Amino acid sequence: MMIDMTELEGKSFNCLDGCAMCCLCQPELSSDELKLFEGDLYLSNGLTRDHIDGHKSAKPNAIKLQGGCGACYYLKNRLCTIHELKPHFCRQFPVHVHLLRRAQLSVNLSCRGVSEGGNSLKAYAKTVVAGIPESELERDLSTVRKVVAEFDRNCREAGIHQSPERIRSVAGKLLPMIAKEDGAARLLAFADGEPLLGNVPEEDIIDAVRMMEPADDLEELARESNYEQFEIEDVAKLPVYVDEGLRWNLIRSKNRKIDWITLEEDGSMLLKRSLDLQEIKLLPLEMEGLAVFADYARVLIARDAFMGTVYSVCDLHKYQHDLMTVYLGVLGTSMLDLWWRASLLGAILKMPKIDRLLAIEGVRAFDMDSLDAPTIGAFI
Repeated sequence: MMIDMTELEGKSFNCLDGCAMCCLCQPELSSDELKLFEGDLYLSNGLTRDHIDGHKSAKPNAIKLQGGCGACYYLKNRLCTIHELKPHFCRQFPVHVHLLRRAQLSVNLSCRGVSEGGNSLKAYAKTVVAGIPESELERDLSTVRKVVAEFDRNCREAGIHQSPERIRSVAGKLLPMIAKEDGAARLLAFADGEPLLGNVPEEDIIDAVRMMEPADDLEELARESNYEQFEIEDVAKLPVYVDEGLRWNLIRSKNRKIDWITLEEDGSMLLKRSLDLQEIKLLPLEMEGLAVFADYARVLIARDAFMGTVYSVCDLHKYQHDLMTVYLGVLGTSMLDLWWRASLLGAILKMPKIDRLLAIEGVRAFDMDSLDAPTIGAFI
């Protein structure tokens, strides 16, 4: 089976000792893995029915988090105690296998072990794919395609259908605009108008977006959108950012403040800093910072998981809005959230502008959340 690995090209991967960011995730076990874990006392003690997304499985098939919100049950002093037996989701990281209309590999850019240059990540990914039986991949892809076909029917019946090729063509041609400081604002202003685009020529859509007056309340939009994202009681669902010192940092909103919290392996937390929400301003973007953001927009446009997120938003809103319009709105929101996330890091680090390095850190602080967003399709 052909699997798209385009996103992995030109990237290297080197797992960093003491990082263990992937061990903050909660993998579900396959049926074969579950049999192995159930047959061993130590392994079975680490299983739970409670999933961080809130649901309970019929039987324990997920791994416990220490303290309910810390690291994997089997992690001790940031070392895996079951390395040779770890589940397939753990073995795959930072590669994700996503199914939509095809099988595609994405890389979790929040992982500090991923870097530009070389091609070792693609070589690593081939070992990941080799561990998935082709019959299983074909079966799961067939199931997902049926869901996608139903989504397409719903879109056509509602008169809002747009092909993924046409959507990506328009978004790709808008990249030079997205690479400007007001790019996200124009996308959002266009989407707010809720145009029904039908068969409007691509160039007309592009011209209409470029001619939009940027949303003038961008600062407030970014502030409130991100505050809401971080206003979560369940600590296990909070965004995690691993800094250069390999500290695990959580971002939490409360009482109109943004709390910067260090998370420990056992789930204990230490409040490091608390900022008034109004203190966090969208920082000016230097040219090299804008280039990093544009590269990330290019990644999102190519990702099937991101397309699946747009499909999920469209489904959530009962197919009321043109699919192209929804896509451009979600893309604009994602770029604005990335800008705000980088600006938050700038406020913490006392940096006045977003240069190349701060933009890269912003992507690291944001990408896991993007990949975790609801999506039509499936990660396997």
